[in-house]
Amino acid sequence: MSGRLYPGLGDGPRPGVLVLHGGGGAGGYEQEYAALLAEHGYTALCVEYFAAPGTRDALHEVPLEEFERAADWLLDRPAVSGDRIGVVGFSRGGEASLLVGSTFETVGVVVAYVPSCYVWPAPSWMDGVGEGEPTWTLAGEPLPHLPIDKYVYESDDVDEPFGEEPNAPTLAIDRSTTAEREQAAIPVEDIDGPVLLVSGGQDIVWPSALLADRAADRLDEHDHPWQFEHLSFPRAGHAIRVPYRFEGDTDPTDRHQYGGTNEANAHASASAWQAALQYLDVAFA
Repeated sequence: MSGRLYPGLGDGPRPGVLVLHGGGGAGGYEQEYAALLAEHGYTALCVEYFAAPGTRDALHEVPLEEFERAADWLLDRPAVSGDRIGVVGFSRGGEASLLVGSTFETVGVVVAYVPSCYVWPAPSWMDGVGEGEPTWTLAGEPLPHLPIDKYVYESDDVDEPFGEEPNAPTLAIDRSTTAEREQAAIPVEDIDGPVLLVSGGQDIVWPSALLADRAADRLDEHDHPWQFEHLSFPRAGHAIRVPYRFEGDTDPTDRHQYGGTNEANAHASASAWQAALQYLDVAFA
């Protein structure tokens, strides 16, 4: 694992935040997001856990302990205050942020963009990754995941799992058993801090609105003692990311390749950013 550090502006030590990229790999929008966090006084570390120099090639068998070490490294910086950090993650990084927050005590707040409430397998279309292999491990053991291959690829002519309707995660959720879903569920109730969930109602990568709803329901069912919220944007898709940025030169009303219109995604990104700052500010007050 490697990373890029963005020191927070302001006098004295600043709160630390890990920023986790999604399934597209490192080196994209998450760096812009981290730079914006730094401008608002947070020392942000973009954690690069695959598809970056010095890391693994694929999103495959990533030890959650790597994120714990990244948090410890960040907290050891003299310019970082306190004994806990925040985690912001996008898509598969949103899945990771909920896992990391529910596993390690050093996490004090989680902001999960278009996340999953379930653990998913490693993407089998990546080089060197077989069907049904784990994305994440803990203490050397693979985390249980929803069996996409069992419920989708063995019964449908589906070559690509994302970017199509209906997408493979939706099919796997619909076809899996209650026991399989419970085994793969992330225990978000174990997060010792506030939780902000952000989703898009027209997400065609995976049904993030449904997944975030289930995470919020689980927090509610367990009487989560901290503030939590699910911000869902019905017209937005999967690309809810950096605020105040417009992707490409296309018409704002055009549909984004991952769902929603460019305009709706931009509005959602701006609104989610303001909410994320509020959650971080409260957590580190």
